Amino acid sequence: MAAAYTLYGSFLSAPTYKVGLMLALSGLTFDYRHIDLAKGQHKSPDFLRINRYGQVPAVIHDGFTLCQANTILEYIAEQTGKFAAADTAERQRIREWLVWETDRLEPGINRSRFFERFAKPDQAVVDYHRKWAEMGLEVLNTLLDGKRFLVGERPTIADISVFGVVAHMAEAKFDIAAWPQIRAWWDRVAALPGFRLPYDLLPKGDQDAV
Repeated sequence: MAAAYTLYGSFLSAPTYKVGLMLALSGLTFDYRHIDLAKGQHKSPDFLRINRYGQVPAVIHDGFTLCQANTILEYIAEQTGKFAAADTAERQRIREWLVWETDRLEPGINRSRFFERFAKPDQAVVDYHRKWAEMGLEVLNTLLDGKRFLVGERPTIADISVFGVVAHMAEAKFDIAAWPQIRAWWDRVAALPGFRLPYDLLPKGDQDAV
């Protein structure tokens, strides 16, 4: 029997990991469909019918198709009540984190990771993106001081979204020990029931009932 949720993505993709982590922490099983980015499968006509942007991840839930990782997190939170906002003010704070993460944290870390793992351009380009990543990590470290989670005393999709990026910082050659508040927050997120790191969670091929 097919799971209610089907996640299309790649085990190498930080945005795919965000969604997979949300499903796992919410206690939801899901079918997984691997999209081979190296072979251009995300630009194939079949996949473009699922995600018009030609990106991973995408999710199908009971016949309803969704794309863009952070909006998928919001959708799952609304459907399940898990990691959702308690009120309007909290919803706004969560959305602020989602936008900040996409604009200020994810580009520097993900591109630095790409340069380390797959292709290294001119050193000036590498240095530029590393500087952006370091600035984002400094802001995150500062704003976590004295807080258990990003919005209040309990985890929300803000934590899941930001963690989806931070989880890959070592592959970008950033040492988490340099940011002690992030390190402590990492441990709190990792202690949540259902937590798994990216390569433990996301299969390298199609799999049912993950």
